[in-house]
Amino acid sequence: MPNSSPQRGEIYWVNVPRAHTVGTEQFKKRPWLIVSTNSIAQLQLVIGVPLTTKIQKRNRQFRIAILQNDIILEPNSTLEACERVALTEQVRALSVERFDFPRVARVTDSAIYAIEAGLKFVMEMD
Repeated sequence: MPNSSPQRGEIYWVNVPRAHTVGTEQFKKRPWLIVSTNSIAQLQLVIGVPLTTKIQKRNRQFRIAILQNDIILEPNSTLEACERVALTEQVRALSVERFDFPRVARVTDSAIYAIEAGLKFVMEMD
């Protein structure tokens, strides 16, 4: 277990096995962005959204593009430098036991604000 808990705005590789999902839920090893407040990380649980590189031609308000310039890679990161899409309709609670440490990247504040807007849309929150 790592010395520090995942923090809001950080990206980690997370493996969600197919057996732990149903229907169209996201599975496999992929990057996840932490969107929860840092205060719940002490529970060894965070809220995250999966990231993809598949850009849809259809415009969906809840799929938030994260520009390459808004993703700050860690030295020796295993994450490819490219534009990503946050799948806010796939928001999920994740145990930190699923995480591959250390973090691979983090996003800028402007990216987090855009993702918050996507989450608010999906959850019909003002």
